[in-house]
Amino acid sequence: MRSIISKIKICGIFLLICLTLESEEELPVIGDASSSVISIASEYNLGRLYMAQLRRSLPEYLDPITQDYAEHLVYRLSEFSELTDRRLEIALIDEKSINAFAAPGGIIGINAGLIFHATTEGQLASVLSHELAHLSQRHFARRMQRQKDRSLANSLMILGSIALAGATSNPNALLAGQQAITQQNLSFSRGDEQEADRIGFKNLISAGFDPNSTTYMFEKLQSLSRLSGSNELEFLRSHPLTKNRIADAQSRAQGIKGKNYRNSLDYELIRHRTIVHFSEIPRQAIAIFEKDLNMSKSKKDKIKANYGLSLAYSKAKRHTEALEKLREALKIDSENLILQIGLLELHIEAENNFEAEALASSLLSTNPNNYPITMLYNKILMNNGDYKKGEEILRELSLVRPNDPEVWYWLAEVQGLDKNLIGLHLSRAEYFFLTGNYETSIKHLRMAMDLTGNNYQLTESIHNKIERSHKSIEALKSLS
Repeated sequence: MRSIISKIKICGIFLLICLTLESEEELPVIGDASSSVISIASEYNLGRLYMAQLRRSLPEYLDPITQDYAEHLVYRLSEFSELTDRRLEIALIDEKSINAFAAPGGIIGINAGLIFHATTEGQLASVLSHELAHLSQRHFARRMQRQKDRSLANSLMILGSIALAGATSNPNALLAGQQAITQQNLSFSRGDEQEADRIGFKNLISAGFDPNSTTYMFEKLQSLSRLSGSNELEFLRSHPLTKNRIADAQSRAQGIKGKNYRNSLDYELIRHRTIVHFSEIPRQAIAIFEKDLNMSKSKKDKIKANYGLSLAYSKAKRHTEALEKLREALKIDSENLILQIGLLELHIEAENNFEAEALASSLLSTNPNNYPITMLYNKILMNNGDYKKGEEILRELSLVRPNDPEVWYWLAEVQGLDKNLIGLHLSRAEYFFLTGNYETSIKHLRMAMDLTGNNYQLTESIHNKIERSHKSIEALKSLS
């Protein structure tokens, strides 16, 4: 697990970058008073730096299948939102607690525990729609605008603390922010929350989800909060659940004509991945899904139960049984991509290299640059010693996902195995930059430069990347 860095330091980075960016002349958005405090362009740049520090400070949930699903859901919702800048980045956090948060620049954080606890896709979508509304209405910038009696530094301290405080269930996570500002300042205003509820609900309905999803999610939060006793749910610290808020959600839903809303099979399969992930003992998950299978009546229920069993058996290293259960699910729905990728995972784990490579090649040909398929295919190619092919497919993926450190990490690994030293150092430099390790990034850039010879175009590109890292280092040093 990556070490937890100072929350104060991250908030200070917000301050320094904003002061630097706002010194440049940028036209404010007409009719948006918050743009006079921080522009949309500055928020975006702020978000990129924040994301790098977030990756250093919190444990990531590194599952390309779940990541791919979450990104598609957020982008689907964003199409129906009021967001004007849809350059979004989604961070999955390896925490079992219910939480999601939004940060300036299009950053959406999702605890894997939110998927674990949300029994329907609509419940998950209701939370994400709410967070997208915070972004579209620029509530962070608006809050800074309201803090006219405070310094910009204090406003930015609040800004950073809101997102960071909401990301983890660690009781010590709020300590740094509490030392700087009061707990009251860590949450949005009641008006902001009401606006995010209202606009998020419109977003949810426009995207085709059950209007009762918000109410159901609130009821779940209430129930879990009662069970937790004195330990308040992290999500409720930054999103207080009042009687009026619940009543408003119920009232909005009653005004919508009813439909027969079906839960997404893909979501339920993804949720099963989190159930197995958070099961400390595989046999506990096996018992859950065996019971589900015995009680299943519909084809969909059988698919879900068999998929869950395949994941649980795989975690228990019972590969033959895992393959058997997944094939049972595929007999019912052979076209489901999550099931197909699941079969690919199992072949890799069982070291069925021939079957794995044939399946990966076939899946990638029909789903070019698919994130989980490409990452799994590279794993197969590395196992088979086909490093050039691995580098080829990851290079293509890096063009689609230039801000994904995992892509750069594995690209560096395969380049190193293929003795491509310049590529190795450049990819490692990008990985370390995206994870906030700027000194290490510069070290690899300089090693790459020593190997460039007379390639002046590449040399200039490396110089620019070194300068990029130096600017980030200056921000960190100013806080020490």
